[in-house]
Amino acid sequence: MSEHPMFASDMVEIVESFVVETQEIFENLDQDLVQLEQTPDDMDLINRIFRAVHTVKGTAGFLSFEQMSTLAHRFEDVLNKMRKGQLKFEPWMLDVMLEAFDLMKVLLQQVIDKKLEDIDMSDILSRLEAIASGAAAQQTNADAASAESAPAEVEPEAAAETPDEPTTDAVAEENMAAPAAESAVAEANTEKETPDVRENESTAQKTESPSSSKKRKQSSTTKIGRVVDSTIRVDVERLDNLMNLVGELVLGRNRLAQIVGNIRLAGGLDAEHQELVDTTTQIDFITAELQNAVMKTRMVQIGRIFNKFPRLIRDLSREFNKEIELITEGEETELDKSVIEEISDPLVHLIRNAVDHGIETPEEREKLGKPRKGHVYLRAGHEGNHIVIEIEDDGRGIDAEKIKAKAVEKGIISAEEAREMSTTEAYNLIFMPGFSTAQKLTSVSGRGVGMDVVKTNITKLNGMIAVQSEVGKGTRFVLKLPLTLAIIQGLLVRVASEVFAVPLSSVIEVVRTTREDVNSIKGEEVIRLRDSVLPLIHVKDVYGVPGETRDDRFYTVVVGIGNRRYGLIVDDMLGQKEIVIKPLGAYLENTPGIAGSTILGDGRVIMILDIGEMLKMVRPHQQYVV
Repeated sequence: MSEHPMFASDMVEIVESFVVETQEIFENLDQDLVQLEQTPDDMDLINRIFRAVHTVKGTAGFLSFEQMSTLAHRFEDVLNKMRKGQLKFEPWMLDVMLEAFDLMKVLLQQVIDKKLEDIDMSDILSRLEAIASGAAAQQTNADAASAESAPAEVEPEAAAETPDEPTTDAVAEENMAAPAAESAVAEANTEKETPDVRENESTAQKTESPSSSKKRKQSSTTKIGRVVDSTIRVDVERLDNLMNLVGELVLGRNRLAQIVGNIRLAGGLDAEHQELVDTTTQIDFITAELQNAVMKTRMVQIGRIFNKFPRLIRDLSREFNKEIELITEGEETELDKSVIEEISDPLVHLIRNAVDHGIETPEEREKLGKPRKGHVYLRAGHEGNHIVIEIEDDGRGIDAEKIKAKAVEKGIISAEEAREMSTTEAYNLIFMPGFSTAQKLTSVSGRGVGMDVVKTNITKLNGMIAVQSEVGKGTRFVLKLPLTLAIIQGLLVRVASEVFAVPLSSVIEVVRTTREDVNSIKGEEVIRLRDSVLPLIHVKDVYGVPGETRDDRFYTVVVGIGNRRYGLIVDDMLGQKEIVIKPLGAYLENTPGIAGSTILGDGRVIMILDIGEMLKMVRPHQQYVV
């Protein structure tokens, strides 16, 4: 197959813009289609879905992506009949709509890959056409006369009528979404219509005076121009470069602050030095504001991830014959784009397992005195410099005793260890690779399926995950993640002759410890921290730090990563500081237990600890919290 003309070098920007626009449309369309099943009489929703599909049809047609344009056109016919009241929505129709939508996503991926291949769409096209004409509804009614839903209502003239296209306001609204760089595409989308549309438009123009037509066009143009001018798309690589420059500025600010501090210690400040202090204060303020502004440009709403889950819940509910409703909160919560990309898979795993293993069948729920419909809650919110995400279900909960019994059966822990284990410690066993309590294997299986993926991804982000559950009531997973991965808050600690930075997102608390507080269990040093036993790790031994350390009094930095808690033994605390993560370079990039480096105000280069990797180094075979 010859290369598509739209993939020529002079069309790259237009095609890329089409891809970005269509991906944004698809993100919202996924959620809107599922919502249609819940509120089929919402005309605003139907019109919104129609405009989305119409926009894809027009731009795909202009760019000669014929298969996508044809599919969107048939899809649009169905929606047009619905919005005009000529076709009544029935739940079974959504299966066909979602299948068509999934195929549209496949066709878009072909554009992204620049490999257009012919797909046999005859089946889905005929089914869409049958729905639009009313034939499918009549056949369904004939095959299932006892069904409660009535056949689709089609007016006598509607079957032969060509669908009306959107009004000028609808076209204007579509074009408002197009970027300024692609005004030609947007304009062509408005003008390139089927013959029946041009006929309808010419008929409308006959009844409209020239002056009113001119005012209408001017109004639309003004409205479009105002919205387009308010936004601009920027390549992520440029934002990354800008973030790196801000990072260098932060390092310079820290260096300047260190110099001022040294002058103070050397004998006070004279008049000239006071000007330096004032200038430093001003630079500090401006740097902080600039850093905040740049970080905001990288922030995206977590709703972009949340929007895909209503469809996932619907599909899984039908697969397992369960009645489940997804309730989301905090979709407007923002976090860095790099973090967003990493949390999608963990959330998918947690939700899939909540549906399969957590929520009971409607019949089981009725016997337990619960409503037939189960609920999955997905919440997000800020907590300081972190984002907290909760995934909760009102299902059967996790039985800690069953978890321990399964772990003993698999030889993961001994019977004695199981007896000594707390409930929370037992919950943490589900994060082991392949650990599952499912009685039978399914495509989604028990809570152990994918839980190791969840822990791995959260660990990679220097985040923490906690499990809360009550048998018969439900389960809640709480994820705590840093807002960004470029500039972080770090806790500076001294170990013998070296200084290290510990990511503050991994620090739970710091405890002053003496040698008398340390005990030994099975040859391992631990301390009792309130109602739990905390294993200790000597940072000096892990990294081979030269020099002497204090043995009588030291600090224990309690860290948590994923589902584990440990105490890091350090000599001194040097305070909290905003640090810029710098890569180690090709020669040192694979150094185990080191996440990167940073530069202190006095010019020293120090290492940033990778807590997750360090724990793997120290206890590669330990699968649970002591």
